[in-house]
Amino acid sequence: MGYAGIMRNKPIGPQAASSRQQVGAMFGMDARIALIIMAILAGVGGWQMMSRLESQKMDTAEAQASLLRDGLGKYYNTVGINRLPESLEELFTQGIITDPSLRKDPWGNAWEYFYNTVPVRVEDTPLNMQLAVVFSRGKNAIDDTGGFTSNDEFAAWEVQKDDLGVKYTSREEDLQRLTDYQAQAGRIIDRLENTETVSYLAAQTACDGTDAPAWCAGMNGKNWQQFNFYPKTDADDTAGVVYYQTDVLQKRVFANGNIDDMQELMVELGLPASAAQDPWGRVLQLNTNITARAEPPFSASLCFSTGENCLTERE
Repeated sequence: MGYAGIMRNKPIGPQAASSRQQVGAMFGMDARIALIIMAILAGVGGWQMMSRLESQKMDTAEAQASLLRDGLGKYYNTVGINRLPESLEELFTQGIITDPSLRKDPWGNAWEYFYNTVPVRVEDTPLNMQLAVVFSRGKNAIDDTGGFTSNDEFAAWEVQKDDLGVKYTSREEDLQRLTDYQAQAGRIIDRLENTETVSYLAAQTACDGTDAPAWCAGMNGKNWQQFNFYPKTDADDTAGVVYYQTDVLQKRVFANGNIDDMQELMVELGLPASAAQDPWGRVLQLNTNITARAEPPFSASLCFSTGENCLTERE
């Protein structure tokens, strides 16, 4: 008798059922752990992304602050001449900066701006140096830095905490202007001395001739060699001075410090009318008898209005 193979289902006992439940439980725990790990990784990635975004904003803020500082320099050189704008908005209204996005920092807050004028003297020339700071209050939108009120405070000024910003000083521009001013003043002095020499030689030629005019022998009790041959301005009111330019040539007295008169005088000296103002926009002051003498030798003095009596003779 042959045997046929017979397969019977073996009943599952309590132990087998428990083992299957444990496997299922372990699979469920593994899934939860995986989800937690994924969540952590996602959180880390999000934090890194936010960190990169903040870093980009900080870089942008520094670049924008530098552009605003450059704008202050352009304003000082082309519009303000001897002052900085009262607000950064002037940089936009004057067309110095054309990108409207620079009105706010990367966090959408207005820029902080402080400026001051410090009187200094460079190579015996009085100057008003311009100082300023521009900074962003950063992510927390809190002004942690503040401004300054003196040269010393400006020198020590630094951004604090998460603030970002830059300093501006007109020092380089002013030093260049000083160089230009010195060259300009030198040209005016050269033309004044040339005018004096030419006038003296013209008077000598006229007075050495056989038909010498009457003024050669005496005018107000003085002969031609005692005349002042500089152009005359109303800065000199010394009694008894005979000016060749006004008394002999009948040229008018120039109003000292008057822009129109000083421009006319510059043209008469063979200089451009613009020479009547220095690089800071100050108007020429000219005294052609600073020693207040009634007879030679005469000394001339020029300067540009600075709020002090620059035509007073100094020791």
